[in-house]
Amino acid sequence: MDSFNDSAGSGSPSDCFTAQTIPNIFRNDPINQDIAGIAVGAASIASNLFLPILLRWSNDDVQTSVFMLLSQVYPILISTAFSIGRKSLSLFDAHFAVAVTASPVSVYLAYSSLRDLFGCPNIFFRQITYGKNPIRIMGALLPVLWVTVNIVISFSDTAFMDSDLCKGMTIPRWIEFQTVSNFLGVLDVMGRRDLWNDLEGRGGLGAVSLLSMWIWALYLVRHREDIFEEFRIRRSQDFDRIFFTRWPRLIWHIPMSAWNVVTDCHPWMIFIIVVCLHWSWILGITKGFSYNRDSLSYGQVLSIFSILPPLFAVSDLLRSRKHDLKLFLFGFPRSFCNGVSFIFTGRPNARKLPNIDTEKRNNGSAKRQLKLWIPVIIVWILANGIDVFWIYTYVKAGSTPNPRTPVNDPHAAWKPFSVTLYIFGYCVCCVNILVWISYFDRLHAWVHPATFARGYAETTCIFKRSSVYCLNILFILPIAIVMCFGPLFSPFAALPLSQQYQWMHICDKFPAEVILEGLSYASQNSKASFFYYPPISNFTREHYFDFYLDMATNESNIRTFSYGGVPPGSKVPRSLFPSARALTYDLNSKKISANCTIPTLYTTLDASQTPLVPCMEGYYTENEKLTLVIEDTRTHVVTSMQVVNKEWTFKDDAPSFVLRFINPGGEPGNIALQTAVTKRNHCDTLKICLSSDVGPRVDTLAALGLALLAQDQFADYCTRPRLYNN
Repeated sequence: MDSFNDSAGSGSPSDCFTAQTIPNIFRNDPINQDIAGIAVGAASIASNLFLPILLRWSNDDVQTSVFMLLSQVYPILISTAFSIGRKSLSLFDAHFAVAVTASPVSVYLAYSSLRDLFGCPNIFFRQITYGKNPIRIMGALLPVLWVTVNIVISFSDTAFMDSDLCKGMTIPRWIEFQTVSNFLGVLDVMGRRDLWNDLEGRGGLGAVSLLSMWIWALYLVRHREDIFEEFRIRRSQDFDRIFFTRWPRLIWHIPMSAWNVVTDCHPWMIFIIVVCLHWSWILGITKGFSYNRDSLSYGQVLSIFSILPPLFAVSDLLRSRKHDLKLFLFGFPRSFCNGVSFIFTGRPNARKLPNIDTEKRNNGSAKRQLKLWIPVIIVWILANGIDVFWIYTYVKAGSTPNPRTPVNDPHAAWKPFSVTLYIFGYCVCCVNILVWISYFDRLHAWVHPATFARGYAETTCIFKRSSVYCLNILFILPIAIVMCFGPLFSPFAALPLSQQYQWMHICDKFPAEVILEGLSYASQNSKASFFYYPPISNFTREHYFDFYLDMATNESNIRTFSYGGVPPGSKVPRSLFPSARALTYDLNSKKISANCTIPTLYTTLDASQTPLVPCMEGYYTENEKLTLVIEDTRTHVVTSMQVVNKEWTFKDDAPSFVLRFINPGGEPGNIALQTAVTKRNHCDTLKICLSSDVGPRVDTLAALGLALLAQDQFADYCTRPRLYNN
């Protein structure tokens, strides 16, 4: 393993995905203007925004606008496909071609075309009067082109100019990347795990998406009997008796029944879904746009003029159907209010259940309902207990990464653990909503005067009913709200808050801390800032001095970690003076050397006035675990240190390790240092806790330099603009 000699890309799934999603990295610069030019992007966005409006409100044919959309999509995909093997495009260009053409509208067009090919009812093709066959064929071929180009991008090492970065690609990593980039990008917080950052960076797209999912869960619970009846009707109309085709159709009926019931009763949910999908897609592709006024090519100019037909169609629609649009806009708040009212009261229900005796359904056998609810309550309690423990483990491991646990050791276990937590939390959220809605729906019947007045005077009955209602409003309702929101929202809200707290206090038990600022995409300096408690402790650490990491020569394999001075106003005690002033790392031979000050009475913190002499030689290895062997050439004392876990540096995460001294017998000794957490919303800044209460020893500085090298790589990765924040 060589952690620091692959900055140019050594060929791995991580390098491959990085080259596909981050512009101006490795060898994917310059970006092709006919694919990622701002004119092409603006035309694609405009066409994809106009077409849903026409599909929803235009009674006229929309095939002209559809053909214009296809005339944008197909040239990009065909030119990308024909460039395979010619190395005229980069991985980013090829991936961006798929991303910019696989818009929500294009995906809907492909889905509708496939449904129409199989003879299924289709709203999209009802508005097309001619040219159905070309649209049907071109729409059905889009998934084939997308998948084919995607496979070639990730699995070929010769297709594009930097395809050698994709050596070692695996099918599981490819499936994971496609799932995150294509289906979970709208949530964003699934990768960031930070609702607060989502509000700042993406305008709250992740929060809106999560809230929409929560409202969808409420509608599923409220319409559970409507959905069951819809499923029963669909199943009764299915005459397929072949096992291998009947069961897939039955399974498909479940989500389609839920979709039809919820969207029929609450059409505003379709509007929210469409907005979120386009919002996510636009935010993603705009990060890859580039502008070069010297290369306004024919393709870019043509793409600008391609939006004129849908633009004129929308203008004509606004003029001819302005009354209907006005009714929709004024009716949307009412539809929204009806949806909110239905959440709390179950009324008005726009869907009438056919062939169901409502009275019989609501007043079934009490004994049968009790038998039904006993297992539901048992499962409910167990599920919530598991979810609370799961969230606690998630927040603790995410904010206190060391010592490592099975949740984050190996590092690859963290993402599956997180994703399954989100899925399980949503399921628990649905169960909680079901239980509490059923409880409050039954509450009125339980305290009804006809039931509650037995054996009581009228005034006593009124008092007892009021007491029950007050008890439920003051105590039960807050618990219900927390349990209905908590499983879905608490992981995203609690983790960043816990990380912020740990950033402030995780090193409180250690004598000192170091803050590493990596070499980010927009920065030119990486440094380590040392903080110690002053001699007269006021429980606040003071910033005493800095070390900087830079290249010693023009050779990229030689790096120096050198003393950078004292901040203005700092008074450093003599016991905290750093003896080593410059450490040199040879990344090829993995050797380390250092120059130190001469320990005289005239030693100062001014590096320019302090004579330096060689004082240390050593090396590091990464065979099994990171191991450092450092020899003080002045005293010939050899110090060995080793990390506790095998993994310590990552391409997509900050370095994480506990470094211990190795005793003469070979067993682990005391902790030398351990990494903490990155600063919230500053992934390039990492805190490290030091166990020494005196000035940093030369062996400790050697380890800190390696940690800063690893943090440099991650900072460069995480601060670059990318299509997906996964």
